[in-house]
Amino acid sequence: MKKHPLEGKIATVKFDSGLEFRLDFLADHKMRWTSTRKVDAGATDVETIHIESYPGGIFSIDWVEESGLCVSYTLDTVNHFVKSFMTFTDDSYRGGRRPFIHEGPFQFILENGEPDLAVV
Repeated sequence: MKKHPLEGKIATVKFDSGLEFRLDFLADHKMRWTSTRKVDAGATDVETIHIESYPGGIFSIDWVEESGLCVSYTLDTVNHFVKSFMTFTDDSYRGGRRPFIHEGPFQFILENGEPDLAVV
């Protein structure tokens, strides 16, 4: 499978909803997310991602979790910002899917936690 442009990168995201994650972009179109917020720190899973890159350092990253949660991130690597659109099962919403949107700062980091200043 073709290597994706973020493979080998590590990032942190801190959403306005309170969710916080470390993202490890792995080989074979995989990404490990790990919660870094106090209430569920260490919760983690590896997802198969679909990734597209666009001009200006913009990336679209999408996946479906085992629970059925559908996640779509739009990363702006120039302005260090991420916006997420998710849907999950809720029969009281149209199509039985409830939408959830949140956003916040995004930063590439090195393994030691320091900022990764290399250009993607």
